[in-house]
Amino acid sequence: MTDPIETGEIHFFYRVKIDTEDVSGSGDVQRLFMALVPDETTRARLFIVGRKRLPDIIPGESDPTERNWLMVSSVDSPETVGRELHPVRYETKTRGEREVPQAVPAGSGRYAIVSHDDATQLAYRLSSPGTPGEAQDALCIRPEARYILSVRNPSLDVPGFPDAEPDYPDTLADKFADERWIDISDPRLLDYEKAQLVMIGASEDLSALNVDLDGKSDPFSTFGLDADVWPDATLHKGEFVAPEDGPDDKPEPVAPAGDRSKGGRRGGATAAGTDSAAGVASALKGVSFPSGRSGLVQQARHNDAPDEVLELLQDIPDQEFETMADVTKAVGKVR
Repeated sequence: MTDPIETGEIHFFYRVKIDTEDVSGSGDVQRLFMALVPDETTRARLFIVGRKRLPDIIPGESDPTERNWLMVSSVDSPETVGRELHPVRYETKTRGEREVPQAVPAGSGRYAIVSHDDATQLAYRLSSPGTPGEAQDALCIRPEARYILSVRNPSLDVPGFPDAEPDYPDTLADKFADERWIDISDPRLLDYEKAQLVMIGASEDLSALNVDLDGKSDPFSTFGLDADVWPDATLHKGEFVAPEDGPDDKPEPVAPAGDRSKGGRRGGATAAGTDSAAGVASALKGVSFPSGRSGLVQQARHNDAPDEVLELLQDIPDQEFETMADVTKAVGKVR
């Protein structure tokens, strides 16, 4: 049996666009998340999946759709990461109360990161849903699959990837040397917010890895979500669902000073989903300075920012901004 680098629970969640009443496909999805919860640890990692779908797997072919990016959104205790999945209700000046709905679980199972064919691969097998449906098909979440994973060197530009850099310590940053991509020989590379990976479809056949991926995973107990009020039709029946009356929004968690060696982060989904300073900063993740107003708006759209943030950025002066502090100051004058 292959000796894995890491094993644990894997979960997929999607968040629908604001005010979406009927979800018929990935076009109604605002964001797709993948969460990894390593065994025998007290942390969970939440990834944003580019293009709102996993890569295609086309046997015998090489196609651009077989490649996609991942970016680490947060690393913390499973319960704290679970708060990132809650709905966020907030007031706006022009549209009254708005809500970013909770993220809906779309698949859960077991995963392993292994070395295979001179690369590191992520392999997983779903335990729920037992039979994937329309939602999993649209999001390319297969019953089981494996993908080649490589970590991006944050000091080198890669077209098509977010312009964001993790705060790696020297001991990890030195592993990249002059390489654009490196394997996940050290899973600590995944424990830093903004770390980015390329994910390439490899196969739907797991037999070559000979790893044990049996067992069930429950997103509700793992992330502290209330199963009585959280939508579960996608997880159990494979059906897309648009949340209506979700759980009460929770206050932003007060985190201790983050230990960067463990990938700690501050803040929470409540602030990040609004037109607050934290919300604007979240919407502009990856922006390159100096930047004009149009560049800021474009980056916010790329990050699927809420309408309120886009409207706010469109109202600031049309000038060149050198730093995020300059943007924050301009936002404060028009809010």
